[in-house]
This record gives sequence, structure tokens and C-alpha cells, in this order.
Amino acid sequence: MGASVNLIRENSLQVAEDGYTFQIRLNWYRSLPVSCVGILSLKLDGEPVPLDNIRFEINEHSYALEQLNNHYEEFWFVQDFAGVHVHQPGRIAPGETHTLDAEVALRAPYISVGPGKFLTNITQQAATLVAN
Repeated sequence: MGASVNLIRENSLQVAEDGYTFQIRLNWYRSLPVSCVGILSLKLDGEPVPLDNIRFEINEHSYALEQLNNHYEEFWFVQDFAGVHVHQPGRIAPGETHTLDAEVALRAPYISVGPGKFLTNITQQAATLVAN
């Protein structure tokens, strides 16, 4: 199912005061708790972004990646985009073109593949976007 939708939303790269943001899509057939989400890697123009610089934004809440496992009550709904906020001040400017390469893992809590293990869908996409 990883190739069925684009992970990174077109035209979503935005300059922020403390870095930049972009939006990603849930690549699964039903809504999932935020605790099932994992951002495995992110690169900007081929350079890895430290995962501790990333926040996941959903339903008007913002979480550090290490906090996601604890939020089983917060859902990422199929129709909604989630935000990825990267703390890298001055890294991009409006009008610049950049390539984002993201890899996201989604664990299905209702499809067990072994003791304490669940089906994981990994989606990866590189997209070239113009910053707004």
C-alpha cells in the first residue's frame, strides 16, 4: 500500500520563524492512533535532519517524536493531513526550491504478526517543493 498515495502534500512547504513545516498524508485505509506513527527519517536536500528537531502536529497539538508512543487517545484521521515542523532556523527562504525525503512507519495495532509485534507499513517519498 506504500505506493498508493503521495506521502508529502504538494505545495505544503512553508517557512516558519524557527524553521519550516510541511504536511504529510496518512497512507492507511483507516484512522490510527498517533501512538502508531513513527517518522523514521527526514532529509532536506539530501542532508539528514536530526529527529530531535522534528515535531509532529495533529489536531491542533504538537508532539516531539519520542512522545508519540504515549498518545493512543489522539487519532490521525484518514482525511486529515498531519504537519511536520522542523526546527532549523534560516534553513529555507520563501521562493526557494528544496527536496524533502521522508520515511514514515505506521503500525496497525489490530494486525498482530507475532508476540508484541504488529504489521508495519513504511512509506517513503522524495518530493521537490517550492517554499512559501
